[in-house]
Amino acid sequence: MEGASGPLKRRGDPDLERMAEMRSARNNLEEIRKRLSRVKVVYTDVDGTLMGPGGCFFLNAERKYTLRPALTLVRALEAGLDVFLVSGRSRTGLLEAARILGLRNYVAELGAETVYDLGEEVVRDYGVFEGKTDDLLAHIESLGVLDFLFDRYPGRVEPHEPWSRQRECVPLLRGLLDPEEVNREFDRRFPGLMLVDNGIIPRSYPGLEVEEVRAYHVVPRGVSKENAVAADMRRRGLRREEAAAVGDAQADLHFAREVGVFFLMRNGLYASPQTAGMLEEHENAFVTEGMLNEGWAEAVEICLTIKRSG
Repeated sequence: MEGASGPLKRRGDPDLERMAEMRSARNNLEEIRKRLSRVKVVYTDVDGTLMGPGGCFFLNAERKYTLRPALTLVRALEAGLDVFLVSGRSRTGLLEAARILGLRNYVAELGAETVYDLGEEVVRDYGVFEGKTDDLLAHIESLGVLDFLFDRYPGRVEPHEPWSRQRECVPLLRGLLDPEEVNREFDRRFPGLMLVDNGIIPRSYPGLEVEEVRAYHVVPRGVSKENAVAADMRRRGLRREEAAAVGDAQADLHFAREVGVFFLMRNGLYASPQTAGMLEEHENAFVTEGMLNEGWAEAVEICLTIKRSG
């Protein structure tokens, strides 16, 4: 995560720092308390949020070992707070992460699957392709969308191997694309599909000729993290003031439409120049002081304080 060429290369930008200060969770605790009168669930992104560098729960942004996220998670579980993973990772990949962390519920593949009780029940959402296929991944691939992307943008996008081999619902890619440009092409060539930016990948790959690497998913319209969260809240009768969300990517900011408060990891603000503008669109979104898993711990600690006082 370090270095001017990494995802924190915009750290210190005056405009971003002013935005971070104005919307910091620390400076807006009273507003957060008003919006979270009680907290029962925290929907949390995984990579770049719950996890530190390299997907390690115990490394912070400076690659130093820390127990703060683990201790915070233990306190959350002891308090009965439902920590609900919401990720672009596959269902299989999230199963092991959930088991290790002591969690039971998670959303996989950017909203295509919602898993309860470690797989006792799986709810699928295929968006505009609902009822048209039993194998969403095969259906998307059969449309030729991946061949189009690889031919149209050589050296700029490729499968995110080895994780792309574990998919069940939506393709996983890496590279650097302009999602608005790509989605205009999708509207013409592959109606019903869209490219979603799911955040920065802090490393380089020999097959890519790009200045930074981001994760992308090709999903049916109607499938998203926030739609999966909204569906879960309806299922359990949760009100907005009972739910918080935590994330680092632009796609995660849409959580703010459904929950009482959304916490953006500070590394997420630095990772994309568009994030600050999107942050202004959501009055219930706030920025943590900490980055990665320490920012996650900060957000959950605030939720626990509110839960205890409620």
